[in-house]
Amino acid sequence: MRVPYRTRLAGMQRAGWTPRGPERTRYRVHSEADVAVPMADGTVLRGDLYRPAGAAPCPALLAWSPYNKDLMPTGLPAPFVEPGAVGYLAARGYAVLVVNARGTGRSGGRLDPVMHSDGERADLCGTIEWLAAQHWCDGSVGMTGMSYFAVSQLVAAGLRAPALKAVFPFGATTDWYRHGVTHNGTLHSGFMGRYTAVNGAANRVRLAPEARHALGYVIGTAPVQHLIRRLMAASLPALVRRLPAPEPWMDRWAAYALTGARHDEAAAWPTLDRITVPVLIGSEWSMVGMHLFGAFEAWHRITAPKKLFIGPRWTKWPWLRYQDEMLDFYDHTLRGADNGYAELPPVRYWLHGAERWESASDWPVPGTSTWTLRLAGTELGPSAGGDERAWAAIPAGMEYPGAFDRFGAQVIGYDSAPMPSDVHLVGPVELTLPLRSTALDTHVQARLSEVDGSGRTQVLAIGWLAAAHRAVDAQRSTATETIHDHAAPAPLVPGEQVELRFSLTPFAQLLRRGRRLRLELGSDPRRLAAPPDHGFIYFEVAGPPYPARNTVDHAGAELRLSVQGEPPW
Repeated sequence: MRVPYRTRLAGMQRAGWTPRGPERTRYRVHSEADVAVPMADGTVLRGDLYRPAGAAPCPALLAWSPYNKDLMPTGLPAPFVEPGAVGYLAARGYAVLVVNARGTGRSGGRLDPVMHSDGERADLCGTIEWLAAQHWCDGSVGMTGMSYFAVSQLVAAGLRAPALKAVFPFGATTDWYRHGVTHNGTLHSGFMGRYTAVNGAANRVRLAPEARHALGYVIGTAPVQHLIRRLMAASLPALVRRLPAPEPWMDRWAAYALTGARHDEAAAWPTLDRITVPVLIGSEWSMVGMHLFGAFEAWHRITAPKKLFIGPRWTKWPWLRYQDEMLDFYDHTLRGADNGYAELPPVRYWLHGAERWESASDWPVPGTSTWTLRLAGTELGPSAGGDERAWAAIPAGMEYPGAFDRFGAQVIGYDSAPMPSDVHLVGPVELTLPLRSTALDTHVQARLSEVDGSGRTQVLAIGWLAAAHRAVDAQRSTATETIHDHAAPAPLVPGEQVELRFSLTPFAQLLRRGRRLRLELGSDPRRLAAPPDHGFIYFEVAGPPYPARNTVDHAGAELRLSVQGEPPW
């Protein structure tokens, strides 16, 4: 292609370190559009190839997804433009193939309704082996990309594709059911509807090779990016109902949204312990809507050489962050560079409030202790009350008199005392709620925030549970996440108390002296959002399912946080 790929980066590029050694050689980038990648059954997949011109055979990086590759070079600020800065990677000595899965983009065949189905896994491994056999590849393959691209990395590594030598899954979901399709049993409608409608419609777009790159010089500019983001935020909810997504994508929506199927066989988590290649797990504290728990599940289950970093909150696309971190990792694992990567601590995390990187030898961070807070009246403190409080659960779209909000709370809150000194919070968060409801099932959502002296809040963590899915799967649960048994939901008996135990998203925050914690409980995912202006990527769930009054018994309610050193009280 005569128009070069527009290369730009955004956000942090390294997680708090500087590698040693000489600067990388820079290359002119040779690009080939719509490269044919044949599969064993004769189906031909199509990918766009970027490689360093004039270089000796080099390692290759695969970017694998069902998202239309024609749109990737345009710089469109959409939450599917996530293969990374492929021109930047190629100019620094790596061949990069951005390929479409079967039945998507320009690839042949038909899209399977199940994400990472057996057929897709076979194609993924076949593409890795095809890459390794090309004359411009030295036989070593890594992978690049965020979200679906990252899940593909964990899946491929778990399948032990022979040529795959290392992976860098950034923002990977390890369980489509509990992290993506639902939030602990409640349909994640705000994600699933947009995911299938937008990507289905985007798959219809066809751009000539020159246009793909040329658009990057227009769409990739800051003013145009800002304008498109504003337009998308204003129009996307209505567009989801109107976008002309093709039937295979609607089959995908129905396969998850209408059946309740978990599709464990297609998730990454069952084979994480089979991974043998080095893994650099990356995520950001902003990824509460889908990906954050996946980073920690990968950390807990992978036994291969691994490192983990969690960066500061960030909410913008395309994914152009941590490209230098990725290059440093692959320089070490694929090229054998002695650049300091091997000496990095196992865990690095961004400490909000202090605005700095911290490090640890493991996760949860060694040396932390559990800080248990209890509910009494409207207070969050060391002692439990013998009282109770209730909130109204009103389904989205249900007509009700607005005056009710003056008399019946849909959200209840609890504030702590001011911190007597700075408190370093880092790690898992778990909530136990003795609850009774007037309905057969209800959605419970919890939000934890920091409150400063003027009353301004900053959301820290969020959690949720469909009460009928309350049974805990102790065998699958990890030190970071309480995992539930979603195989056999148990309806509530109206008026009968049950115990709900669920995780909120982990976080790291230096809570300054004088600031408070606020815990809010309710059933409305809009009132208890983790919003973008607080630095989060969040989509609403389809809850609550029924109108109800939900009552929490303070006597057994506990919020458990992780704190460096001794708890404040």
